[in-house]
Amino acid sequence: MSYRVTNDSILSARTDAVCVSVEMALNLSDTPVCRQIAAAGGEALRAALAKRRLFLPVGSACLADPCSLPFSRLIMTASPVWLTGKANELLILHRCYESVFSLARQSGCESIAMPFLSAMYYRFPQHEAVKIALREAEASALDVLFVADTPELLTLSEEPYRKPAIVSYVGYYRDHAIFELDNGLFARVDLRQENVDVSIIPYFEACYREGNNLLQPGLPEAEIERLRRIYEENDW
Repeated sequence: MSYRVTNDSILSARTDAVCVSVEMALNLSDTPVCRQIAAAGGEALRAALAKRRLFLPVGSACLADPCSLPFSRLIMTASPVWLTGKANELLILHRCYESVFSLARQSGCESIAMPFLSAMYYRFPQHEAVKIALREAEASALDVLFVADTPELLTLSEEPYRKPAIVSYVGYYRDHAIFELDNGLFARVDLRQENVDVSIIPYFEACYREGNNLLQPGLPEAEIERLRRIYEENDW
């Protein structure tokens, strides 16, 4: 529906619901926004979370007692950490937002405040975390207020999204070609004509280099160019 981004305290948000990121065992994530919620909720909130005694699968969401928080609904989601880039992290982050927004609507909410999920975790690419957040917010039926944990995230949210550009072709391994990107990550593009599969990874193993198998010929320039076009024309 609509979204806006602020770096004000999430406790000043005038929304029906608030969403926080939690670990699988329902411990609040150690991010600035979650620390604000934990401090405001105090012992009552910690007791309410402990009382649930359940594990939350990554990508899903559930309701919790908001206790003394100034919101009618408290929604928790277990957002993904960045592992290798090959564990469906981006897809799982999409599902997090879908789960949160769907649960908020089912609970009668019209607005929600939340941080940029996963954007503070380890090596999760912040550009991608912000892009997914804004895309899902636009597609939702809610008014979404994102509270940026850092000034960098606020700046990213205000900039038009720029898809990382290919710097160079690295090589290929089995069914995937590897391209180095200008943001320090690597794109993995499926070689098979019948598949259109583009994903990003934070590194490449030595075996991706051409020449690891003397019986494996290098890719023709025309094929490398075809794979470049697939990257340019398809999102992950």
